[in-house]
Amino acid sequence: MKIYSKIRDKFKMIMLCFSSNVFCNIRRKAFTFAVVILLFIFVGIFLKFSLMRKANYIASAKLSSALTHILHGDHERGLDIIDKIILQFSNTPSAYYGKLVKSDILVDKCMYNEALKILNEILNNSNNKKVPDMIKPLVSSRIIHIYDYKKDYFSAIVAAKEFINKYPNHFLSGDICLNLAEHYVQIGFKNEAINILNNMLIKFPKVHGITEIVRSRLNYLTRGEFYGKDLIIKQTH
Repeated sequence: MKIYSKIRDKFKMIMLCFSSNVFCNIRRKAFTFAVVILLFIFVGIFLKFSLMRKANYIASAKLSSALTHILHGDHERGLDIIDKIILQFSNTPSAYYGKLVKSDILVDKCMYNEALKILNEILNNSNNKKVPDMIKPLVSSRIIHIYDYKKDYFSAIVAAKEFINKYPNHFLSGDICLNLAEHYVQIGFKNEAINILNNMLIKFPKVHGITEIVRSRLNYLTRGEFYGKDLIIKQTH
C-alpha cells in the first residue's frame, strides 16, 4: 500500500508539473499573441495619423498656392488647384476652405445656383466629424447672402433665423440680425424689422458699430425716411 501510495503521489506530481508547463506555455503564447496584435494596432494608428498629417500639410500648401494665384487675378489657375484639392484631399480642412473660396468666386461671377450647390453639399455633410465646426456658420452666412443677392428674401429669412438659433453667440450673429431686419423690410414686414432691431439693442448694447447702425435704421423706420435700395417706409401713427 505504501508503494502504491508513493507511485500515486509521484504520478500526481508529474501530471501537475506537465499541466502547469502546458498552461504556462499557453499563457505565454496568448500573451505574445496579444502583444503582437496591440503592436499592429498601435502601428496602424500611428501610420494613419502620419498619413493624415501629411495629407493635411500637402493640402494646406496647395490651398496657399491657389489663393496666391487668385489674389494675383489668375482665378482659373486658382480654381483648378482647388478642384484638385477637393478631389484628392476631400476630407481635409483645406478642401472645405477651398470650397468656400470657390463659392465666393462663383458669387462674384453671379453664378449663384452653382455656389449654393457647393455650400449645401457642405451642410448636408455637416454630421461628418471631418467637417470643421468653424466652417459650418461661415457656410450658412454665405447662403444667406446669396439669397439676398438673388432677392429671394423669404429664403433668406428662413436661413437667417436658422443661423441665429444655431449660433447665437457667433461673431457674425450681429450682422445676420441686421440682415434679417433688412429682409423683413424688403418684403414689407416693417414691425418685424423694428422688433428685431429693438432686441438687438438689448443683446448688443455695447458692441462697437452695431448700436449706431441699429439706432440709425430704427430712425429710418419710425420716421418714414428713405430706407433700403428701393423701398420707402411710411410713418405709422
